[in-house]
Amino acid sequence: MKPEVVYTKAAPKTGFSEGMESPIAQGVKCGDFVFVSGQGPLHPATKQVVSDDIEQQTRVTLDNVARVLEAAGTSLANVVKVGVFLRDMKDFDAFNRVFRDYFKGVQPARTTVEASAPRKGVNVEIDAIAWIPR
Repeated sequence: MKPEVVYTKAAPKTGFSEGMESPIAQGVKCGDFVFVSGQGPLHPATKQVVSDDIEQQTRVTLDNVARVLEAAGTSLANVVKVGVFLRDMKDFDAFNRVFRDYFKGVQPARTTVEASAPRKGVNVEIDAIAWIPR
């Protein structure tokens, strides 16, 4: 089974390296799964950080993840694993409030770590693995 690159204009192709084309795929389908690269709080068209507010950043980031999943033929409802990178763990509670809204009734495995931002102003980055129903 050959991996297949997933691409959608509805989500940014990262944009973490300003002025440079990203060397990674938004997602890769392989078998019954899709692996979504880290998405951030970037507007899909402008690739600019949408806000300083962690809750707004989390919403936009999860919306970007959802758009890549949709392009792969699945959705947030089928996510089995999420990786979360927060710039500051003081944002954990606010992040979690938004995360719960997106994953109601679904409890994916998740890892959350504090990490340096790939770009100034980016306070959250999220990657995901989801199964693709057949």
